[in-house]
Amino acid sequence: MKLKSSRVKRILKEGGICYGTMLRILKSPYAVAMCASQNWDYIILDTEHNDYDLETIGNFCLASKYEEMALFVRVPDKLYHQMAQMLDVGAEGLILPQVRTGEEARHIINSTKYSPVGKRGVSISETVALYRNYDQVEYTEWANREIMTIVQIESEEGVNNVEKIVSTKGVDAVMIGPADMSQDMGIPGQLEHPRMEEAFREIIAQCNKYGVAPGIHFSNMELVEKWVKEGMRFVTYSYDSKFFKDASHEALTRLRSIK
Repeated sequence: MKLKSSRVKRILKEGGICYGTMLRILKSPYAVAMCASQNWDYIILDTEHNDYDLETIGNFCLASKYEEMALFVRVPDKLYHQMAQMLDVGAEGLILPQVRTGEEARHIINSTKYSPVGKRGVSISETVALYRNYDQVEYTEWANREIMTIVQIESEEGVNNVEKIVSTKGVDAVMIGPADMSQDMGIPGQLEHPRMEEAFREIIAQCNKYGVAPGIHFSNMELVEKWVKEGMRFVTYSYDSKFFKDASHEALTRLRSIK
């Protein structure tokens, strides 16, 4: 059995678009198979704002190895042990919140890539390897090639430093955090404000300049449609609890209208 290759990384490198969603409350690894059955390109476990423990994350990661769909983890912060441990548990990539400078981007690469690219400590993950035997060279070369590094630009400082961030070798994609960005700019929730749109376009331009996939997280389909047309390619749509609430609202509205 071969180590799992990153379909998302391949599609993005070829200039394609990938669509994913975020999990916040689902705790059963059955969710991996359920999301894969609907042909999402990837799912993100959000450990920044939610209560996933390591055992749950490990179970999700193991289940994901049997699906083509990718599983990424958004870590709480850019601390070495949080990044490296999530990869050892089996995440196929990391979402790194609140990246503001080129120095932070370089720290991320040092923490997530093995030598000679970075300085991550070597551990051959049983979850990643599905308990097969791989030698150190094969495994570390695979990890440096296939594991994705997705940075979040969520502040005006991050926008001002976007070229330094995305020009860092090893950064694969950006996932803009529009809620935090609008809050940082003093225009909370105004996702269509001219300053926000100017920032989005600057990030798209710099990403395209350096071969990094520009992306964003929205729960509004009209905004997704608008920004995909403008060049967003790593697109995270909504999250599990909102899907349930939206579907429940639609169903109950129709049921209660029956006469």
